[in-house]
Amino acid sequence: MKRWLSILAFVFSFGVVDAMACSCDLPPLHQSQKQLVTRARKTSQAVFSGVVLKIDEAGYGVRVTFKVDAFWKGGLPAEIVITTGRGYGDCGYQFEKGQRYLVYAYGSDSASLVTNICQRTAPYAEAAADVLVLGKPKPPVT
Repeated sequence: MKRWLSILAFVFSFGVVDAMACSCDLPPLHQSQKQLVTRARKTSQAVFSGVVLKIDEAGYGVRVTFKVDAFWKGGLPAEIVITTGRGYGDCGYQFEKGQRYLVYAYGSDSASLVTNICQRTAPYAEAAADVLVLGKPKPPVT
């Protein structure tokens, strides 16, 4: 009996850990890069590229300040703050200060933007295919 309780406790602990883990929808099957990027742009509040200036703790997440160098959606200013989780099972994106990213963000407006690993957010150097599909960007709003 004691052995069964130990086994159940062991199995239950995996279930609890799994319930707290990040879970993203898989991209639709049989869609081209263009279709995936177009869909991501359409469902985002903002799409921009920029360099991380600073990362500040904010409750259960982090606030990431970007120097925006271009945008494809959102009419963004030269500096913007977005929020994400810490990245330990909460789907937060692990940004690095000084690095440039292509960011797909969602939220009700440009003052409350959020991103995570379930979006197409990526280091800019790895986002060439997305940038090609997105086309010519606009400069930040001054």
